[in-house]
Amino acid sequence: MLRDPLGIAYATVALVFAVLSTVAWRRRATSPVVARYLVVTMLGAGWWSVATALAVGTAEPWAAVGALAVYPGVGTVVLGFVYLSAAITDPEWTPSRRLTGWLLVVPVLVTVAAATNPLHQLLLRGPGTAELTGSADWEYGPLFWVHTAYSYGALAIGVGLIARGWWRAPAVFRSQRRSVLVAVLIPLAANVVKVFGGLEQITDPTPFAFAITGTVMAFSIFRQDLVTFSPVARELIIEQMSDAIIAISPAGRVLDLNAAAVDVVQTVGPRERVELVGTSARSLLGPELAGIRDEARDVTVDAGGRAVELHVRGSQLVDRQGRLLGSVLVARDVTAAKEQSRHLAEVNSQLVRQVETIDRLRTELVELANRDPLTSLHNRRFLVERFPVMLAEVQECDGTLAAVMVDVDRFKSVNDRYGHLVGDAVLVEVAHRLRAHAPAGALVTRWGGEEFFVALAGAGVDDGVRFAEAVRARFARDPVLVAGHRIECTISCGVAAFPEAGTTTNELFQAADTAVYAAKAAGRDAVRTHVGHRSHPAPPSTSPTRTWPPSARSPSSPASA
Repeated sequence: MLRDPLGIAYATVALVFAVLSTVAWRRRATSPVVARYLVVTMLGAGWWSVATALAVGTAEPWAAVGALAVYPGVGTVVLGFVYLSAAITDPEWTPSRRLTGWLLVVPVLVTVAAATNPLHQLLLRGPGTAELTGSADWEYGPLFWVHTAYSYGALAIGVGLIARGWWRAPAVFRSQRRSVLVAVLIPLAANVVKVFGGLEQITDPTPFAFAITGTVMAFSIFRQDLVTFSPVARELIIEQMSDAIIAISPAGRVLDLNAAAVDVVQTVGPRERVELVGTSARSLLGPELAGIRDEARDVTVDAGGRAVELHVRGSQLVDRQGRLLGSVLVARDVTAAKEQSRHLAEVNSQLVRQVETIDRLRTELVELANRDPLTSLHNRRFLVERFPVMLAEVQECDGTLAAVMVDVDRFKSVNDRYGHLVGDAVLVEVAHRLRAHAPAGALVTRWGGEEFFVALAGAGVDDGVRFAEAVRARFARDPVLVAGHRIECTISCGVAAFPEAGTTTNELFQAADTAVYAAKAAGRDAVRTHVGHRSHPAPPSTSPTRTWPPSARSPSSPASA
């Protein structure tokens, strides 16, 4: 049973090592190699502490057993520390079997020597050594000094590896590695103090020092992600990235950059890579690039007369206390992508223009299909499509509609006497005069040959008669002048109104056609109406030279061009 306070302290330290081993093992997913060697080191230190607790806190023969049992723990700590230091410096490092075998030679021999020490007394010697008594008065044997030289040499190698990793680490990560370096120097400092006469009340300060070292290492590895930013990880990840990565200190100096970043910087001015680290980021990259913080921006730089477009994203680095560690710029050359995007945009713009042209041509084709090429009036095809729509609109609002059929009198004689070209000119003039007299919203079409059809939405039979009479009077009064010929040309008109003359398209077409034939039968140059399936003479026009003013308007239909 432990009765000495110092023995209890060593036992308490052993519990600390057990806790550190448990934490490292549970968090081994973050850094499995480092965690494994840290567990080995902490377990060895725990063994060391327990053995020391027996040596200083119990009676013989347990005190003697504890004094000899210390050495397997010391050997485990030394071997685990060397491997841990190598793994911290290079997380991808894996020890060879030969190296492990050579490093195990001394610890194994010392362990065997400790177990058989009562027989040969080469490790510890003195009165009672063979009987395992009087361990407090034992002296060191020759194997002890061999083991000590081996242990301090191995520990020096481990410290050297950590110091090398600290020296080669980027400046922004040196504070983390510095804490580990200081921590591993604590056991050495404690032993130096002990050798020069300090710490007289403590038999062996090394376990206490290693408890501090293990705590700092565990914090740095699992809380500060020390190994995540190791130089090897940088070589494996950062250097192989195609994006340019530049680390900048809070003072605005370049801390580090990968190969892709060197290529980007070379576009500004040729420099050696070693000259880039420590250079002012503003002078190296320009104020626009160096000033990017926690944002993404597209930047264009001049590369010897060639414009290079970069997409740059900046991120600030802060530690867990919120202190600024610096910033990182990640740049990607998007020149080719931008050019391709612009090319695609231009192609798309051309495609849009082509589609617009096709739509316009389709509209024009539709319009041409619905136009009479001679008079430019809408043709009968359009009339057949549009007139039912006009009629439906009128019916929906209980309105009226007048349909006027116009026929050029004795048109065949014009062709026979003057020729077809003159006849065509006469038809064009008829179309022109119909458009001139038609009100807004009227549908003026060429029915076919010398026949025309006008639909007057919102007009009654009287309105239709006034319109037809005005046009008829115009032709009776004003001859058509074509190529020096004065052609006396008259027209006959038939008027049919909705709903008096019919309620369907065909009924109104038929009624207007019947009325125009009645006008021709009456001697031509006349207007006739059709009401109730009978044609009647048109009433006298009170305003033969003006178009009708519609008294009530139904939904408008498109005027002819």
